[in-house]
Amino acid sequence: MTVKISSLDRKHLPFVAELMNEEYEGSPEFIPFDEERILSDIQRRHIRVLVAEDDERVVGVIGTHADDRGEDIHWLATRKGPEGKVVRDMLVNEAERNAKDDSIMRMIDEGNPEIEEWESRGYVLEPGFQRMTAELRGPKRVPEVDEGIRLRTLRPGEEAKFVETVNAGFGWERLELGDLGRWKTEDPPFDEEWVQVAEAAGKIVSVVVAKPDTNYNKYLHCRMGYLGPATTLPEFRNKHLASALTARAMNLLFEKGMNTVRLGTSEKNVSSIALLRSLGFHVDNVRKILRKKLKDN
Repeated sequence: MTVKISSLDRKHLPFVAELMNEEYEGSPEFIPFDEERILSDIQRRHIRVLVAEDDERVVGVIGTHADDRGEDIHWLATRKGPEGKVVRDMLVNEAERNAKDDSIMRMIDEGNPEIEEWESRGYVLEPGFQRMTAELRGPKRVPEVDEGIRLRTLRPGEEAKFVETVNAGFGWERLELGDLGRWKTEDPPFDEEWVQVAEAAGKIVSVVVAKPDTNYNKYLHCRMGYLGPATTLPEFRNKHLASALTARAMNLLFEKGMNTVRLGTSEKNVSSIALLRSLGFHVDNVRKILRKKLKDN
C-alpha cells in the first residue's frame, strides 16, 4: 500500500462523503453527509481537510480546526479493514505535524473503547462537554432580576455591542461581526428577536442566543431549538441573569413551535449545570476531551 496525503480537492468530495457516512452512520442522531454539507461545515468552522489516497483511491480523511481549546480533530474516517488503522495513524501524525497550536485534541463519547487507543498515542483524558436537553411543554417562569436591569431582545443595529459582550464574557473571540447575518442565512427564521439580552445602564451585560436546530429539524423531522452562545459579564454574574434569559429563550422557542431544546456546557461548569437542571434540562450525552501536547509547536 502506497498512501499519499494531500489537501482536499473538489474531486475528492463524493468519496469523502461516502467515507464519512460509513464512519459515522449509527451514531446518535446521525445526519448523512453530502458534498454541500461538507463544504458548508468547512466554511463555517474553518476546517482544514487532508485526504489519504492509495493509487488515487480515497482511503481516509481527517479534518481539523483551531479554537480556544487548541487544535481539534473534528473529522476522522478511513476505509474499513486491516489497513484502516495504518491510514488513521498516518492522518493523525500528519495533523499533529501541521497543527497551528501547541496542543491537539479529540472529542469522543464517554465510554467509547477508542479512548484507550488515543491514550496510547499520548493523549490525556480531560473533562469534556455535556449535551443537555429539555422538553418544552409550556412557558417557564422568568426569575426576577435586580432593579435597574432590563430584560429584552436584541435590536437591529446592536450587533457590535452584542459581539463585544459575548467575547468579553467568554474571555476570547467567540464571535465576530457578521455572525448574526450568517445565522439568519443558515437558520431561518432566526433574527434579532431570538437573542435575549440583559441591559444595565444602557450596556448589554448578559446574552442568551436561541436558534432553530436547523440540520436536525430538516433531516430528522423534529422541532428542536438550540441555545448558545450564552454568557454574562463577570461583574454581573450571580444575579440570576443567566437563568432569567434562558427561561425567556425557552419561552420564545416554545412560542415558535419547538417542543425540545438542547445545548452544550462544560462538565466543569457546575453552577451552570445546576441552573439548567432547575429549568428542566437533563444530560443525554457526555463527550470527553483527549488532548496531546505538541512539543515542537
